[in-house]
Amino acid sequence: MEPLLFAEWYTDPFCSWSFAAEKSIGDFRRHFGDRLHFEHRLFILYRDLDTFLKNHHLARPRDFAPKIAKVSQSTGVTMTSKGWETGQVPLSTETCCHFVKAALLANPVLGDRFLSRLREVAFLEGKNIGNSDIMKQAAQEVGFDLDHLESVLSGNSPALALREDNEKAKAEGVTVRPTLILTNPGGDRVFVGGIGNADLFILAGEVLIQEAS
Repeated sequence: MEPLLFAEWYTDPFCSWSFAAEKSIGDFRRHFGDRLHFEHRLFILYRDLDTFLKNHHLARPRDFAPKIAKVSQSTGVTMTSKGWETGQVPLSTETCCHFVKAALLANPVLGDRFLSRLREVAFLEGKNIGNSDIMKQAAQEVGFDLDHLESVLSGNSPALALREDNEKAKAEGVTVRPTLILTNPGGDRVFVGGIGNADLFILAGEVLIQEAS
């Protein structure tokens, strides 16, 4: 069956709003099933932790912890700020994005599970998902063969794909994570920036499908 709807989901493994939206985007994907072509776009949250903190007028990682608590309270999604409180956070989320991109290229189904597992490790267990050993353990837990995954990681494809994702985000005007861009075969589009809910995503998708019929 040819897809009737195309979705690009701009996100970062270490984005707390993206973690909060996992159930909504999962419900959206299950609703459309084979009618949907879904693609993760890895949009890097920060390339340098110190610069990221300065941009938020913060001095230390633990100063960011209340923002995680605020996201949890706002969305009703349980999450811990332990990683920020203890400084167990990536120095750059580009490392995580690169690993996730490699996983998605190696096996899209397992890559999808790997991305979700990384977020659990970060926001439920409070561990540093910028640590390569922690990422490898998470990859094994969802069923990856590490030799195969590392062969993909060592190639040029993940870096090129990640660069394309971030260039596309800039071209599309994406500024927040998560952002969902929906397109029908006729080129009609809906752009949903920031946290959303499944009903909103589903309504937008159904309207686009109807307009193309």
